[in-house]
Amino acid sequence: MGIIDRIKSLLGSKTEEEIRDFRELLKKKFGFEEFLYATTEGLPIMGTFPDYEEFSAKVPEILKSISELKSSNFYSIVAGEYVYTLVQISSEVLMLARGFEILGEEDIQELVDKSRKELGI
Repeated sequence: MGIIDRIKSLLGSKTEEEIRDFRELLKKKFGFEEFLYATTEGLPIMGTFPDYEEFSAKVPEILKSISELKSSNFYSIVAGEYVYTLVQISSEVLMLARGFEILGEEDIQELVDKSRKELGI
């Protein structure tokens, strides 16, 4: 069973309330208006961006392009009034979120830890 199957199995066993609580945590704790989780191959896991399933295919390419400038486990990209946060959650999972603040390293580590717990990885 691949990672996407394991994650979807875990998410499928969660109640709507548990998933909603996680979404609220991302919004309240980290200030994310929209987010998506995808595999490093661009397969969608979950998200709130409109058309996140199609958008998730672009996330690995975004990571590849930006990592050519500077290799890192996370990036903050300011575009207009928004800050896009791109994080390597694990070797197989990426997260892209849109908010209004640049997160510090401690917040990023907390985000990684909470995401791994939520996704069961």
